[in-house]
Amino acid sequence: VTVGRDYMEFFTIIVWATVILIMFLAKLKAIQDFYVAAIILSIMVIANADQLFKGFRFYKVFLVLRKSLRKDCVSTLILALGCLAAHGRWPESWTPGVALHLGSLVAWLTCGVQTSPLVTCGLFVGGKNQLTKVQLMLRVASQFLGCVLAFAAFGLWYSFRVPGQGPFNHLVSPQSVVGATVAFAASVLHIKHWDSRVEKSLGRQPQANKDQ
Repeated sequence: VTVGRDYMEFFTIIVWATVILIMFLAKLKAIQDFYVAAIILSIMVIANADQLFKGFRFYKVFLVLRKSLRKDCVSTLILALGCLAAHGRWPESWTPGVALHLGSLVAWLTCGVQTSPLVTCGLFVGGKNQLTKVQLMLRVASQFLGCVLAFAAFGLWYSFRVPGQGPFNHLVSPQSVVGATVAFAASVLHIKHWDSRVEKSLGRQPQANKDQ
């Protein structure tokens, strides 16, 4: 049995999809166009990351961290969407903004995923040989893409739900700044404590070998 491809049908579908997308974008406001563009651009970067980074020196590092970076990006997207959904339900509350930062700290402590540049920078500043500058850059970039997808998708939805109102009015507050500071400081202190425990355990091993 020979299975052929109807390229003309495939081309027709692409044309109609493009026409529908253009008609949809034509009816959007400027800020909604920005949200859509941010979503499309972020998806394109994620889907074509191999080709984009192939010519750079850090490409080998990217290949080693690719699964972790993908996991960080998806985890960041899920955490941010959850907090943004709570923000959409209770727009006057500052709790979702705080939960976004503290949730990143909890996610790293419990699951080992890095969903916030603050936590990643805390590991870089407080840890010894935890991250190189290239690894830091790649981690932050993956988290940034996850945040862009989450915030753009929420902003687009909110612009249809409540036209004319800012979607992030109470997400950034003095309380959320305190939460961000706590997340950064806690990650620095925790990784310092972890490194000191590792050093002590390694220091005891030679002494134990001598005693034997």
